[in-house]
Amino acid sequence: MLRRSTAWLEKRGIDDRPRLDVEILMAHVLGVQRLDLYLQFDRPLGDDELDGIRKLVVQRGDRRPIAYLVGEKEFFSLTFEVDERVLVPRPETELLVETALKRLAGAEAPVVLDVGTGSGCIPVALLHEREDLTAIATDISAGALEVAAANAARHEVEGRLELLEGDLLAPVRALPAWGSLAAVLSNPPYIVAGDPTVAPDVHEHEPHRALYVAGEDPLALARAIAVEAREALAPGRFLAMEVGHESGGPAKAMLEELGYEAVELVKDLAGIERVVVGVKAP
Repeated sequence: MLRRSTAWLEKRGIDDRPRLDVEILMAHVLGVQRLDLYLQFDRPLGDDELDGIRKLVVQRGDRRPIAYLVGEKEFFSLTFEVDERVLVPRPETELLVETALKRLAGAEAPVVLDVGTGSGCIPVALLHEREDLTAIATDISAGALEVAAANAARHEVEGRLELLEGDLLAPVRALPAWGSLAAVLSNPPYIVAGDPTVAPDVHEHEPHRALYVAGEDPLALARAIAVEAREALAPGRFLAMEVGHESGGPAKAMLEELGYEAVELVKDLAGIERVVVGVKAP
């Protein structure tokens, strides 16, 4: 089953680790670890198991992302529920969490805001790491907030996370925390439509509103967030955002133009300037 399914995916043009894809799908259907596929290589498969595996392999052949097929994705050593209402959490976004944790070290009972939270992976990971931290998260999608709420409950941090529906920072303006936030974080859309580097399975299945900016400026939403964050942050506190692989320099210049101080670019493991950080002037 593993061999034939791998060959079938290859014929369908799934040439990026098709065997791994099949292993993940088979282990999910059988309720075992991937290693068990080899430890139990001679295990007969029942009709229901064969049917379940075939259905998922066919969907993968149609380029539906693996995370949507199994309903979850690991991020920051935690497992998050995901579906087509939210982006699949990316490993590079873990750098945003790491940067925030480093910057928040020493801050007492900080309150942070995640703008465009999607699955909630950023605030939930932070809350899981810091028991004294509380978080607010916004998203324009009610469906995304439902996923985020499920993930907060899954990791038992729902009591310290407030989820608000609305555009960017607008839902937070009426809260007491406005003007005193310790951090504003965001992984906003930064891809321009038509970008040839976007994988077909991403373009065809992940929510476009969470992927693409409306025009030709990849920093359009990042700029809007940065403008509002100047009011939301306490003096001396920071804004941190993930940006595209060619936007590091322009993002740094943008924050400096908006009056942020000590603007810094943080590189990911591939050496790409992935996170831009700026401090609100005291």
